[in-house]
Amino acid sequence: MSTESELQAKYDAAVKRYEAAAQAETAAKKERDEKEAWVRKTQKGTKQYYLAWAEINKAEIAFTEKVEQRYAAEYKRDLCYADWMKYRHGSDSKEAQIAQHRAELSHTMDLVHSGSSPYWIKWDKLCRKAEWVWSQLKAEGYDNVAEKLRSAREVFCDRIKEEANGKTFRNTRNAALVALKKWEQGDDRAAWDKGKPVYDAALAKWNEFKPKGEQYAEELENEICECAKTSLTVYAIVSHWESSALKNDLGQKSQTIDDLNDQLDHKDDDTAALKNELHQKSQENKEHRTWIGPLMHTNQTLNNSLCKQVERSDAFQHLILGEESQNWLEGKTSSHANLVNWIQKKIAKMAAL
Repeated sequence: MSTESELQAKYDAAVKRYEAAAQAETAAKKERDEKEAWVRKTQKGTKQYYLAWAEINKAEIAFTEKVEQRYAAEYKRDLCYADWMKYRHGSDSKEAQIAQHRAELSHTMDLVHSGSSPYWIKWDKLCRKAEWVWSQLKAEGYDNVAEKLRSAREVFCDRIKEEANGKTFRNTRNAALVALKKWEQGDDRAAWDKGKPVYDAALAKWNEFKPKGEQYAEELENEICECAKTSLTVYAIVSHWESSALKNDLGQKSQTIDDLNDQLDHKDDDTAALKNELHQKSQENKEHRTWIGPLMHTNQTLNNSLCKQVERSDAFQHLILGEESQNWLEGKTSSHANLVNWIQKKIAKMAAL
């Protein structure tokens, strides 16, 4: 099993990855802002104007991807901290429970990314992609196709906004974070106990909608591809961009696989430690069996001896009863009723013994 120093080292490494991801996000935001400042210098409605907007949308996609990576790094950081607190204070401790709940809430940050529809960061990137292709089509003069794509994007966003509980889920998640912080700062967890089930219900409802949302997203993706094919220039640009994006995605997945392999290695170490502990327990049980048998035999012998002593005591008491009755009968004359009464008292006395 991992030691406390190893768990702390994992957490420290996760903090560094989070800080690096946050810095990359800041740099991407700066690049996007610079492009937005540049578009204001171009004449509206010209080819240069739409190409400038295409660059902004592409920069927006890159920025959103950095935000997504920062979310993932934050979740990993919080998860490592939760593991550390469980080891340090115990799984049932206040520190461990709060850390685990915070990690769970971090895991759903990407679902409430945008302040407007479509909320989930994955769908937000898809909308940005539609806007980017729209700008490219406008720059090449395909106005009708561009408007068709814009209409498809708006339909997608309206569906998500109307059918999903994105806004409600975002609000319940924010309330849960506030309640968790209140619990962390004091011993009052009433707000958390009340808000957590509401959050869980909202998350379950969002997950229930997710397959339908993914279907809508696939329809918009297909529309983007069909519209891009209208222009060879636009199609070539989109294909090249998607190829680069795929390579980046594969690189990130490769890093994720490496991280998972590291976790599996640690799990293997933990499993080996548990097997060793079980082996030791098995050996201890064998040792216990070697002396518990004679102990049980000795206990049985003592029980048998005690039973024999009880039997002899009963016989002796019966003998005393007979002698006392004879003496009483020989020395005294009494009525039959008194004799019966005396015998009943003796029987009660023997029963009490």
